[in-house]
Amino acid sequence: SSGINAEYGGCRNLNGEWTVSLSYCPLRVISLAGTWYTNDETLSDIVTFFGDSVECVNVDKCYKVSDEGVRRLVFCRSLRVLKISGCFKVGDGSVGAVVEECGRTLRQIAMDDCRSISLSMLDRVRGAGLLLLEGGKEGVEERWDDIGRYLKRDILF
Repeated sequence: SSGINAEYGGCRNLNGEWTVSLSYCPLRVISLAGTWYTNDETLSDIVTFFGDSVECVNVDKCYKVSDEGVRRLVFCRSLRVLKISGCFKVGDGSVGAVVEECGRTLRQIAMDDCRSISLSMLDRVRGAGLLLLEGGKEGVEERWDDIGRYLKRDILF
């Protein structure tokens, strides 16, 4: 599918107005990793403006993102990759909702260092057949499930 990738990880002071500026673009990949002003409202804007086209959302280390914002991502019809590592306000409730509602399209999730996510939720994610991604020093490493199934990474951040 055609679309545009938007990576703003290096723009720490990016505010929410970027979503309105790009609302006419069919964004497929949105990476806001480490941006200081990314919050639940930003995720709501992503759903509003890009919910039909976005396949990958990366909000690693966006410390203002919580369950409320992640839960809104259930309305992203094509969500394939979700990266929420380091979002310590995100817990089982929102992750469970995304896994359940986006299970048809969701393939990969990164959620290491999410202190509010339980081991039972990690087991549920694994049981759903999702590839768990683990943040490493050199970027993202793949962590294989017990069955040893391979899922090719189509989209890299």
